[in-house]
Amino acid sequence: MAFILVLAGCASVSVQKGAENSASKMPQKIYVAAFNVNHAEFKVDREGGELTTFKGNLQAMMQAGMVADLSHRLILAVPMGGVQGPQPASGWLIQGEFTKVNQGSRLLRGAIGLGAGGTKVETRVYVYDLSQNTKAPFLTFSTTGGSGAEPGAISGIATDPVEMAVGAVLSSGGGVAHGLTEDTARTAREITAELSDYMYRNGWIPKEEWIKPKNLDE
Repeated sequence: MAFILVLAGCASVSVQKGAENSASKMPQKIYVAAFNVNHAEFKVDREGGELTTFKGNLQAMMQAGMVADLSHRLILAVPMGGVQGPQPASGWLIQGEFTKVNQGSRLLRGAIGLGAGGTKVETRVYVYDLSQNTKAPFLTFSTTGGSGAEPGAISGIATDPVEMAVGAVLSSGGGVAHGLTEDTARTAREITAELSDYMYRNGWIPKEEWIKPKNLDE
């Protein structure tokens, strides 16, 4: 029974490191663009207009979650869509793309557990130093993970900034499965952690501000 309970609570997102080069300095601000969905593999129970709405809500949740988590735990971040006029001449820009989105089955997660019906979200992330090179990212990495066997709907009052940001998108638009909202929040946190790790290794933030990412290779 204990074995089943442990597996039923399994949920995690990890980072797979990619290419890395030098950025000029610690940014004063990070700009977050909406992640591309055009080439992603979607396994969801929606088609046509509903699928288009689903993708838009997922993009909005990811962008809002990243802005909230970066600003709360690391450095001021703003949505790129909110920037008026020419592209900023300094700071970092985060762009990315969803590569796989699987909403799984809430029924299987609740009735069977043991990972059955689990959700899955995978992304690729590209970070640009706007003061150096706006054409080539200096940092790339991927994220992968899912919500294992977590049944039920969101309950209680969210107090974490990233959960509140994601929840605000849900309340205004809806249309995204519960497990995927949690995967989006976890992915946003791991992106923050990976940037924190880069800053720490470059000596820009002290160890007490370092957030250790969950590396897939470890």
